[in-house]
Amino acid sequence: MNKNLMLARIAAIVSTLAEVEGTPESNLYMLCEMNMADYELIRDILLRAGFVMIKNHYVTLTSADKETAQELNKRIN
Repeated sequence: MNKNLMLARIAAIVSTLAEVEGTPESNLYMLCEMNMADYELIRDILLRAGFVMIKNHYVTLTSADKETAQELNKRIN
């Protein structure tokens, strides 16, 4: 996975989470058509950066990053 693909996947996950208020991890894995190694790498990046919280395999944005996601969605659209 190259840097641009990784950034695109992170942006897709963050913007999706902003729209749905949370989702099971499996949906994010399928959304980006990733293999497990790629998803685990991105999952770890999102957790370490403090973008998401995961409880019982359910992913939500942290309250601070909802603003980041809204800004990202504005720039995408």
